[in-house]
Amino acid sequence: MSPEDKSKVQSLISDLNSLRSRNPEESKFKDWKEKTEKKLEEVFGRSSEPLGRFKSVRFFDFSRRGGGVPKDAPLREEERSQFLKGLEDARRLLSHLV
Repeated sequence: MSPEDKSKVQSLISDLNSLRSRNPEESKFKDWKEKTEKKLEEVFGRSSEPLGRFKSVRFFDFSRRGGGVPKDAPLREEERSQFLKGLEDARRLLSHLV
């Protein structure tokens, strides 16, 4: 991995920290996830193991909140725990790559 690529992956890790708010925004999370997948594909290749591992991280699925919960409603505590666990798993994986 080139120093430039390493720096970009480290910046994705830094960006991840800003997602850990009390009331996470789905759009910011989706943008970060998409950007991360593109970067990993660019650095490691489309069918690479690092990209596959990232795609297999079980992130919180905002679309499956159910129960008629408004889209902009704050996450319940168990939802927030799932969200944060996905972020932590991603951080661990990305940190391991650099």
